[in-house]
Amino acid sequence: MARKTTTPKKTATKTTTKTTATRRKTTAAAKKTTAPRRSTAAKAPVAKPAAAATAPVEPVETVKVMGKRELIDRVVEASGIKKKAAKPVVEAMLRELGDALSRGETLNLQPFGKGIVKNRKTLENAEVVELRLRRSKQAMAASAASATSATDPLAEAAE
Repeated sequence: MARKTTTPKKTATKTTTKTTATRRKTTAAAKKTTAPRRSTAAKAPVAKPAAAATAPVEPVETVKVMGKRELIDRVVEASGIKKKAAKPVVEAMLRELGDALSRGETLNLQPFGKGIVKNRKTLENAEVVELRLRRSKQAMAASAASATSATDPLAEAAE
């Protein structure tokens, strides 16, 4: 006689899951039973904190970053030469400055200032050079004066 195979019937099983609200209630109830009881006899008045005096908030200065494009544009403005001529000169200068700092050389480039390498650390993908730059007050005053005259056309006319 041939045997007949049947697959068992799938029965729906009912799963019981607690809802989030039910979980919160049971957790709160458990906390209440384990919390130490406080005496209600003499409650000391709770001092409310005084309104905090709000000090005026100082605006945070944003750090201005000058990229190579902006540097080239400023060199073109200051010197009056064409951008095509200024770009390779600025790039060569930046490359030489970077190489000199990597070698640990002291830079004495007035009116830029005197730069001394304080620390150098070689990483896997980069090199960290900590530079100390000293600028004379005369150089800073000259830079401030040229910056003012470049941004203020009336200052130029007054001179």
